[in-house]
Amino acid sequence: MRSYAINLVASFILLLSPGPGVAEPVADFYKGKQISLYIGTEVGGGYDVYGRIVARHLGRHIPGNPAIVVRNMPGAGSLTMGNFIANVGPKDGTAIAAPQSSLAVEGLLHLASRGGKAANFDATKLNWIGNAAQDVFVLFAWHAAKAKSIADLTTTELALGAAGLNTDGALVAAALNNVLGTKIKLVTGYQSSTAHMLAMERGELDAAALAYTSLSTMRPDWIRDEKVRLLVQCGVNPHPDLKHVPFVLDLVKTAQDREVLELIFSKYQVGRPYFVAPGVPADRIEVLRKAFDDVMKDPELLADSRQSRVEISPISGAEVQAMVEKLYRSPQPLILRARAILGTQ
Repeated sequence: MRSYAINLVASFILLLSPGPGVAEPVADFYKGKQISLYIGTEVGGGYDVYGRIVARHLGRHIPGNPAIVVRNMPGAGSLTMGNFIANVGPKDGTAIAAPQSSLAVEGLLHLASRGGKAANFDATKLNWIGNAAQDVFVLFAWHAAKAKSIADLTTTELALGAAGLNTDGALVAAALNNVLGTKIKLVTGYQSSTAHMLAMERGELDAAALAYTSLSTMRPDWIRDEKVRLLVQCGVNPHPDLKHVPFVLDLVKTAQDREVLELIFSKYQVGRPYFVAPGVPADRIEVLRKAFDDVMKDPELLADSRQSRVEISPISGAEVQAMVEKLYRSPQPLILRARAILGTQ
């Protein structure tokens, strides 16, 4: 009888003890660890500002309170960093990626490489943990430019600066020229937003296209003093502060044109996203998504964002995941038309 009782207790203890296939609790895993937050751009740009704000506050919302260290890994529109995270970096939840939004649609629209071959990952298999802000891009013209409205652009040429053919300025120009019939002349070689703005002040350029949050942060006086005219806003949803600026999807004439512009401008809704690699344990993904949702409401982060003059308009990780998966289910004729409009293959 005594032997039977001992065996019963031992069996009960075994049932309560985690087996070799049971993961340790998330808090125990992260306690004392360091998370690397990889930003896919150079230091100082908009994505870098957002990433560093998130890094300063995210750790205290993750069980175990890990330290978070920022590492910049620029190159190829964040594809250098994206390929590293997806294929080389740790798969345990200690590496978080903060890419440019174009990374999410490279396999779809081929913005940075022929056939999208520079993206060595499936965007639908990345584990998206959230988006800090949805972007709305604005096409804006210097006050002395001949074009005073988006309607003027169907008859009046506008010189718009961009770094290259795979940048947002080029995307906006191609979409508006090929769908709305505007006459935007793309002038490449201006490697930064600051360079665009200096060229506008010197009279070398008529216009630029930037995220509204970037323009309002970098040159609030231009908007206040009407040094520039906001001609049209581009995105999936209009910006709440721009009710007086025409919204691109209200200007289209057919449902097919609306669908293709929604696909092209979907990257702006993805906005300022964050993801972890395929293969990260599901419980850690769940914890990171909750931590991201929580930090987006954190009073200290919100105060930090106001001081840095950046907008917080978050989307949850589950919503970003669903959004990306829906984009890649788009009908092939629609995808092919979007690529034709953008001049990508």
